[in-house]
Amino acid sequence: MKTLLFVDDDPNVLQGLQRQLRPMRQEWDMNFAGGGAAALAFMAMHPVDIIISDMMMPGMDGSQLLSEVLKRHPQTVRIILSGHAEREALLRLVGPAHQYLSKPCNADELRLAIVRALALRDLLGNERLKQLATRIKNLPTLPALQGQLTEELRKDSPSTERIGEIIARDIGMTAKILQLVNSAFFGLAQPINNPLDAVIYLGLNTVRSLALSAGIFSQYDQKMCRAFSLDVLARHSWTTGVMARGVAQMQHQELRILEQCFLSGLLHDVGQLILASGLPEEYTEVIVRAGRESLPVWQVEREIFGASHADVGAYLLALWGLPNPIIEAVAKHHEPAQCVAPGFSPAIAVHAGDVFAHEFSAINTEVPPPQLDTVHLAALGLAGRIETWRAGCKELIEA
Repeated sequence: MKTLLFVDDDPNVLQGLQRQLRPMRQEWDMNFAGGGAAALAFMAMHPVDIIISDMMMPGMDGSQLLSEVLKRHPQTVRIILSGHAEREALLRLVGPAHQYLSKPCNADELRLAIVRALALRDLLGNERLKQLATRIKNLPTLPALQGQLTEELRKDSPSTERIGEIIARDIGMTAKILQLVNSAFFGLAQPINNPLDAVIYLGLNTVRSLALSAGIFSQYDQKMCRAFSLDVLARHSWTTGVMARGVAQMQHQELRILEQCFLSGLLHDVGQLILASGLPEEYTEVIVRAGRESLPVWQVEREIFGASHADVGAYLLALWGLPNPIIEAVAKHHEPAQCVAPGFSPAIAVHAGDVFAHEFSAINTEVPPPQLDTVHLAALGLAGRIETWRAGCKELIEA
């Protein structure tokens, strides 16, 4: 049975939560604490799978509490409930909270968020990797792009389009800003898949505060994992995103799918960034061994870690609440035959875009390079489209 801890200084709120979730009492061990100190005392004695805390509490507010939980119990999934719409409050939650729910939160929405988070707890079998992903507050960014973003934001009249373009070229910036804008805190009817749209929705003041004050973008230290290059990964990821979108265009997909394909392609190797920055010595061993034995990197990762970068990346993005089609595309870009969705999907587009990006790259980022799953594509009736996709993607890279 999974253990949940609800934290709120208002006893009436806790009683209401207890009533709302009563049907789940046979599946969840639900516990209730009247404040931050009581919550930490409980967690010192009992392992907790998910903590769901109110934001505005006297003494220790939700942000402070979840920051302490992050330090002391990094394996716990952290969800915030906030009835305050001030975006300044959100800035304080950027690091410690995985997901943000708007208060009041109806029982179905809360139950769905908890069920999804609990399902994630079982998705990644390796506890060490699970703890690594759960601990992450932000993803390292390219210093050059971070510098460009800072320079643009400090101008008297910064360009929204330019800011969106810079963010869209960086894996870490894109993942974090989309985590925020797609949270239930903002209550969007449809998820945002485009970094520029996210910047427009959040507004320049919020983006400026996020980038310059909240510290959600941290620079990557190349010395940590010398066999891994974030610059090379960023270029490959951008190219994969462009080609995945190109493949979707050739399949005459609607704009929403095109945006999902680009975003999935940009983020498809985010797990490599997590492993290289979080386990640099072990990941150096993975890269060196893969090159020495001419094995796919993701297969060596599974031998050493018990999970691949695709698994780890999908776990984090799901934990951050990104849309399911993107999570599936990241998780299955090496193994599209395992996708649940029938027919063409962002996962198929990213699988093809990844292969073509390696095929047309002047730099061998993987040895051996990934190969198309032609058997699966044939089963989907798409085998006859491969050469059209290849030619179209080659035009994109030569444009």
